[in-house]
Amino acid sequence: MSVDPLYLKLLERAYKIVAPRIEKRREIPKLNVEVEPRRTIIRNFKEIADRLNRDVTHMARFFIKELAVPGNVDPNGSLVIYAERTPRTLEAVYERYIRLYVTCPVCGSIDTYLVKEDRIYVLVCTACGARTPRRA
Repeated sequence: MSVDPLYLKLLERAYKIVAPRIEKRREIPKLNVEVEPRRTIIRNFKEIADRLNRDVTHMARFFIKELAVPGNVDPNGSLVIYAERTPRTLEAVYERYIRLYVTCPVCGSIDTYLVKEDRIYVLVCTACGARTPRRA
């Protein structure tokens, strides 16, 4: 049984179109950190939250609790932390957030969303359908 060459050509063309899109979906955005005297600003915080399909206030609350400093999200979508923190420290907090609230523990996909059921957050994976409870 031989495979039709036209089929193989179309399949190759489809992979060229789909593969870059899949890689883009797997890509986790980087933090754009700006350290100023007595405060640190993450400029692209809202864009990151939108890309990860998360609520900005939930992410901000996590960062503020983990860093144990005051802060808020300003109207243009930047997270302002009222303390000087190094970009490396913020990256560590960001990686922890992704590990706890974004990455599916079953399949490793970042295509997930959070649902609050009673007082518990549930991480729902759109790739494999897994539902994993997370702490609030």
